[in-house]
Amino acid sequence: MMNSTLQPPLALMGLPLDSLTTAQTVEALDRLIQSGGTHQICPVNVDVWLNAISDPHLHRIIAGCSMVVPDGMPLVWASSLFGSPLAERVTGVDLIPRLADLSARKGYKIFLLGAKPGVAERAARVLEAQHPGVHIVGTYAPDEANLVRMDHSEILNRVHAAKPDILLVAFGNPKQEKWIWMHRKRLGVPLAMGVGGSFDMLVGDTRRAPRWVQRCGLEWLMRMVQEPARLAPRYCRDLIGMGRRLPLALLSAWMQKPYLGPSQVTTSTTAQVLHVYVHGRLGAEAMEALQTATTTAILNGLLMVVHLDAVRQSTAAGFGILLDARRQLLEAGLSLSLAGLTLKSRFLLYSWQLLPLFDEWEPAIARSRPMIVPEPVHLEMGAEPAVLPVQTRARG
Repeated sequence: MMNSTLQPPLALMGLPLDSLTTAQTVEALDRLIQSGGTHQICPVNVDVWLNAISDPHLHRIIAGCSMVVPDGMPLVWASSLFGSPLAERVTGVDLIPRLADLSARKGYKIFLLGAKPGVAERAARVLEAQHPGVHIVGTYAPDEANLVRMDHSEILNRVHAAKPDILLVAFGNPKQEKWIWMHRKRLGVPLAMGVGGSFDMLVGDTRRAPRWVQRCGLEWLMRMVQEPARLAPRYCRDLIGMGRRLPLALLSAWMQKPYLGPSQVTTSTTAQVLHVYVHGRLGAEAMEALQTATTTAILNGLLMVVHLDAVRQSTAAGFGILLDARRQLLEAGLSLSLAGLTLKSRFLLYSWQLLPLFDEWEPAIARSRPMIVPEPVHLEMGAEPAVLPVQTRARG
């Protein structure tokens, strides 16, 4: 049975953002390291978000990460406007020293990859001085080339030789996210996270704003003062991008009438498909039933189709659950599609930047591959799962 204390991610502005404090994030990362496999972590600020919704490939990569945390106050502020406030801002540069402390306590090995020549080595010395016992097993700064021209074999050989548990990649977005995703099945590293310019901040080449400035959400201003030529155009682009998209997203959310009636999730199976019908409200209360349906689909090798024609209200938590189900199914070589989309639900998916992540169900797809027909499964919210759970994202 899925742990009912786990919280689903929130689908905000097109991405599944985990609502965790920094301390809870570190605990969740520790669980991911111990769970096996390779997990990609992505801190998202407004610039990363705008890059993602402008690049379908990057959008799908970030939506497929094991954990996505809000590394930008505008995203935290926006979450409150949607009625689903995120716990707090969780930055990559704040996670690095906490991961170093975790390394010192549990023996996890860390590899620092990227940044300008010499910066990763200096960052390693800073972490070793501030966190006695931290295990830094390697640093490497490859030539600043694009993904096509990079010497991928050399990088992978160095990582494989060091055998780290945590790989911190400072190539900048979107290059670091695409590089990790490209090699995730060959890395052999439990945890890989893109950290952008965090190494420069650790060694003092880029100064961080005081804590009170960070809490006010004005750290971007201090960074722009330090690098106006590079960051002023970026922040102007980010402001325009958010200003163009946020009002429409809020309008579509506010157009929904609150639904307080009964809600349930039921399922039925055909030869190759598990059909999931959501009735009433698509929200956090549907988490257990939808997770059980996802597990059933994976264990039986079924495509999953979620029917939304009977949904009266959709929330950020509800679509966050669907994004997590999509991630699990894709990892298993399956897929999640949506059906019963009304004009209102299409507008919601479009304005929330979710439309590119979900395919609409086409029954002809199911006829392309024969499969064993499992027994029908009928679920209601709060029902006990009928099958063993598969690995899900670790959250606080």
